[in-house]
Amino acid sequence: MEKYAIGIDIGGTRTKIGLVNITTGQVLDTRVSPTETNNARRFEQGIGDAIHDLKIKTDELDIGLSGVGIGVSSFVFADGTVDSTYGFMEFMEDYPLANIIQKQHNLPCRIDNDARLVALGEALYGEGRGVDRVLVLTLGTGLGIGFVVNQQLDGKLPCGHMGGHITIATNNITCYCGKTGCLESLVSASGIIEAAKRHNWQEKNPEVSFSIESIFASAETGNTLSIRIMDDFVSHLKTGIGNYINLYAPDKIILGGGVAKGLKPYLSRLQEDILLGPYKRYETQIVLSKLEEHAGILGSAALFNQ
Repeated sequence: MEKYAIGIDIGGTRTKIGLVNITTGQVLDTRVSPTETNNARRFEQGIGDAIHDLKIKTDELDIGLSGVGIGVSSFVFADGTVDSTYGFMEFMEDYPLANIIQKQHNLPCRIDNDARLVALGEALYGEGRGVDRVLVLTLGTGLGIGFVVNQQLDGKLPCGHMGGHITIATNNITCYCGKTGCLESLVSASGIIEAAKRHNWQEKNPEVSFSIESIFASAETGNTLSIRIMDDFVSHLKTGIGNYINLYAPDKIILGGGVAKGLKPYLSRLQEDILLGPYKRYETQIVLSKLEEHAGILGSAALFNQ
């Protein structure tokens, strides 16, 4: 018997909501809107409207819902209370999100860290399907870490949600966590933009729009400054991947998020010279996500398969 759930992926700029067949991994319908970061009532209204619309869809399809799964950039307690989003969403401090959704919509609600749920989506339905140990790095506004073993999330709570904050460089670049030399501050979208600003990229390329995409594209066409920025980026990411390999020993590493879309030309560089493997003859494969933005929706809904 097939099961269905609503999956919600609360991202740095957009919230993605979908109706999912969690048996097959098919996303039947989606809603995408800007993420409300300041006002709890507007946030709940926006989420609620989308859930209401998708419940109408389930009635039309004559299917039942197992519940609502939500991924959020934070530590989440077992009762579905969000601990903190480190200032990203002002009202999400000890915020009883699961309880609010359950009361408003009369549906079970399960919540976990968004990067962990992206990893779950990839392991069940994407590039990690059939792989024992799957590590997913979500390179977006920040850096998210998710690890899945035998199609199950590691541990009962997202205790590793700050895994992007490993120190890999000696520099004076301060991360929002307070440390310097953090991997997240060097390989996230905001980290790349900050690197470009330090090199006055915009002033030196006034004819091109200032964006991650334009930096990646100009590096491919031979722009010297963009190549330097990308070389630094790849070097930092490779160092971070090396550390994660020794911590997790994944069989496959999947790179997802908006930044990962431009990494195809650099995969061979990331893959080469992996040193100090966890055990003799250890091998891993580094690939790009094919689920892309659906990964978080799928993983959130799949909480009802865990």
